[in-house]
Amino acid sequence: MFEAWLGADTSVGVALIVLWAWASWWLGRLTHRTERKKTASRGIGTAVLLLVAGVPALAKAGLIALFLSYGWEFGANYVVFALPMVIVPAVLTYVWTLPALLRWRRVTRQGNEAELSRTERAALTDLKVALPPRLTAIGGAFALWLGFFKQPVPGLGDDIALYYGLFLLAAAWQVVKLRRTAVRIATGTQPALGIRAARAGAVVAAFAAVTVLGIVWSATSSKLPGSYNMTDHGHTTAAGAGQGSGGVTHVAHDTPTGRSITALTGPRDGKPDKKFTLTARKAQLTLPGGAKIDGWTYNGTVPGPLLRVTQNELVEVELVNQDVEAGVSLHWHGVDVPNAEDGVPGLTQDAVPPGGRHVYRFRSPDVGSYWYHSHQVSSEQVRAGLYGAFIVDPPQGPEPGVTDIPVVLHTFKGQVQTINGVDRLERTTIAPGTKVRLRLINTDSLSRTFALTGTPFRVVGIDGTPVNGPGEITGKLLELGGGARNDVEFTMPATPVRLAATNFPDKGVLFTPDGSGDLEAVVTGDKLDTNSYGTPAPTPFGRDTKPSQTVEWVMDNHFGFFDGGFHMVFTVNGKLFPDVPATVVREGDIVKVRFVNRSFLDHPMHLHGHHVLVLSRNDKPASGSPQWLDTVLVRPGETAEVMFRADNPGLWMDHCHNLDHAAIGMVMHLSYEGWTTPFQAGTDTPNQPE
Repeated sequence: MFEAWLGADTSVGVALIVLWAWASWWLGRLTHRTERKKTASRGIGTAVLLLVAGVPALAKAGLIALFLSYGWEFGANYVVFALPMVIVPAVLTYVWTLPALLRWRRVTRQGNEAELSRTERAALTDLKVALPPRLTAIGGAFALWLGFFKQPVPGLGDDIALYYGLFLLAAAWQVVKLRRTAVRIATGTQPALGIRAARAGAVVAAFAAVTVLGIVWSATSSKLPGSYNMTDHGHTTAAGAGQGSGGVTHVAHDTPTGRSITALTGPRDGKPDKKFTLTARKAQLTLPGGAKIDGWTYNGTVPGPLLRVTQNELVEVELVNQDVEAGVSLHWHGVDVPNAEDGVPGLTQDAVPPGGRHVYRFRSPDVGSYWYHSHQVSSEQVRAGLYGAFIVDPPQGPEPGVTDIPVVLHTFKGQVQTINGVDRLERTTIAPGTKVRLRLINTDSLSRTFALTGTPFRVVGIDGTPVNGPGEITGKLLELGGGARNDVEFTMPATPVRLAATNFPDKGVLFTPDGSGDLEAVVTGDKLDTNSYGTPAPTPFGRDTKPSQTVEWVMDNHFGFFDGGFHMVFTVNGKLFPDVPATVVREGDIVKVRFVNRSFLDHPMHLHGHHVLVLSRNDKPASGSPQWLDTVLVRPGETAEVMFRADNPGLWMDHCHNLDHAAIGMVMHLSYEGWTTPFQAGTDTPNQPE
């Protein structure tokens, strides 16, 4: 519902500005009228308009209370800005302005003269009468700006000084205008029409000039350099910073110096246990359902080839770029590889150009379900087909007697959704009594929800890590954020079982014992609460652990400029890459991160090279199996606290895995002290990571 309240707040804000500005204008026009009867009649209309304007003001007060119910972080801006700027002057309108207006109308109707006296007209310029509705309209404009276009973030001192300074200037301007009007009424003077028109024109021209200059400056200043170091941030969150969001220390950060991360490779020598070659190429795909896709593939298929290895085997993957002009790379999503093998162009390598090749070598440290994809212009390349599944088996090999099925969900442009490259319902025959493991992998940027109908099941793995004591589930939906994975197990019954994504229930996989039969997907119901699923188990650190530092990321959305273009941008602590502070750590540090999502879309936050332990969601402690995630889904109106140990040196991307959000600036970095990169990113280089 949080996103609905955000939308309502914007609508209420617009209505509030329009109605209060209109009511203020009507009230001001009463001082220019002289005919007693018509002016008195118009006074009652103004009173009615003021009462109508109270509706959005009341709605605004209700919304402030609603946002506060989500937590102080969600309502702080409204309490600090909207409450004093909007609600207080609105209340004063009904305490001062409306009673005074009604008294004024009653007195003026009793007069015998045909025209109002100067004293009667001037009465409506009294500050207690005229100023509150004007301030409500002005405050509404500030509240709309600060609620949607430029949300302040914790540490509000600078914003308070700026916006209250501007608000007071606007209020002072209104006081001057009201005083000037009172003098004109008292003296009976009025500037000539030409002078008034010139003044109005000057105000409009000044406003237009400021607006145009502001747009030009914003667009120009948002442009990224043609070449830049990915670790050049305006500030960094220093290693060893104090506890709590207020204790985070921000220090000036120059171009990093130290050892090159190119030294942080997997084993360079020795015969690999598994060797693969992936060739990226253009392709026109005809899906089984008939849809035609112009995209890119690894080895001509979507998904790319399944890469299956054993834990701690030496894996070698040669990436060849046949003809993808922008260049390509391979990122091992969720696999905690050495930094130089992470596949991020401009940070850990150069993108592989057409005709080029790059070799990745590493040992997979953890058993589980993972996936690989290009990290070059990833919002386009992943969507177009450069992705595949990566499975790590235990040393003893896959569990015998289990039918193991990767289920790779992907949506191409045009909302063509596929599972394992199939865009229609697929039938699979499995003998009754067979143990089945489905490895659900969401390669989309948006969250996807799966429904498994026809059998109880267990979730035995999340983001590649096992669930301790997974209980049996019936009828629950499984929500996976962008890039996330769930391993699901069930025993095949003598009747059909249906797997489907809830947004395309007619597609998916139908498992049958003999190839016949049918079953409708049930796509309604509650979602599984992974915060309480499974059985607790010991962890190396937790809620009672004192972290080396605490970082808070507050995520908002508003219209704005990024790299010269106008977008709906998604910010972190009010900033966009490269201005989002990097978190600098020392090896061995315990880092606590608090995510606060004040935007209207999900943010699946993905830290490369590490898994994080979920401590709580919405301040509710995790009570089930320990959740070790590489992609933390933070929904609108939610908070999530996680903790990790800095045990994989290097320079790591930490970004939203809604790749469209990353493309417009929702990118941070985790930087270990003493490491730097020789690679450059930007339009003047071959590297465009996101």
